Amino acid sequence: MREKWLLAGVLLAAIPAADAAQSNEKETLRDKNDEPVQAGVFTSRWGRLFSGNDKKFSGALSFSSGLKEQMVSVPNSSDSAAQEKKINQTLNLSLQYSPYSFWFANITSRLPVRDTNRYTADFRYSFGYDDWHANTVSLVYGNYGDNHFWTSGSRRHTYFEQGAFTLAYKFSLPKPVENTLLINKGDSIICQVGYSWVPRYYDLSSDDIRKNKNVMLGGCGYTFKQHFFVRATAFWFPNSSQQQPWNGDYSYSFGYAGYTPGSFSVQYANYAGTRYPGHGNGNAKFREGTVSLIWFLPL
Repeated sequence: MREKWLLAGVLLAAIPAADAAQSNEKETLRDKNDEPVQAGVFTSRWGRLFSGNDKKFSGALSFSSGLKEQMVSVPNSSDSAAQEKKINQTLNLSLQYSPYSFWFANITSRLPVRDTNRYTADFRYSFGYDDWHANTVSLVYGNYGDNHFWTSGSRRHTYFEQGAFTLAYKFSLPKPVENTLLINKGDSIICQVGYSWVPRYYDLSSDDIRKNKNVMLGGCGYTFKQHFFVRATAFWFPNSSQQQPWNGDYSYSFGYAGYTPGSFSVQYANYAGTRYPGHGNGNAKFREGTVSLIWFLPL
């Protein structure tokens, strides 16, 4: 019951923003080339902080929460940690620097709401070139692994070689197909195909570090009324033994997205452990996902 109230509360927080979007839908935000900015065009979590912002510096504050209790490792000193069952909730600060065009670098620092100490604070980071328009190529490095400001024992602050280099191509569907699928004038569909290479990765079955994980990806994102979105991405591992229990067959997300400084976004996302019917023992349940409430800082 607690989880249901949590999800309902976060979604209700987006209602005022949604009403504002409907009242201003005629005032479509456009980029410098007079093209409508579309929220939710990214079909994976690799990419810029948000689209449509041409400022060099941008940032966001967010609160993220899981929907069920799970076992979490909680570091309590430089050389020890405890296992605790809890709903994983974090406060996050994201900062991005875009020096030129669609080049960017961003970092997200995360702090647990409970069991807060310097060893539980961690961070994620990415950089590269990512144009959110259709018919463009992106090249992004992203590291969402075990990165810590304060380390325990002999561990490093980050393991750069365990991040993913992703080369992707965004494209529009043929007009006859797109026009059939679009619900409203002004809606959009952008798809993406890509390839990810991870130089080093942890293999659970051997309890060892392996080399050269390869992943193919493809998916689409639908933007409704310029703000509401749903997106899904499928993943294929040419070498199936490289897919770990936490590597999903697919990912999906939906929500309401702002894209200007001072605006809010709310979204649900499920990235980890999803499996197609009949494929292994994955965690494809809805409650395995995460709900996030995001405020884009008015920098």
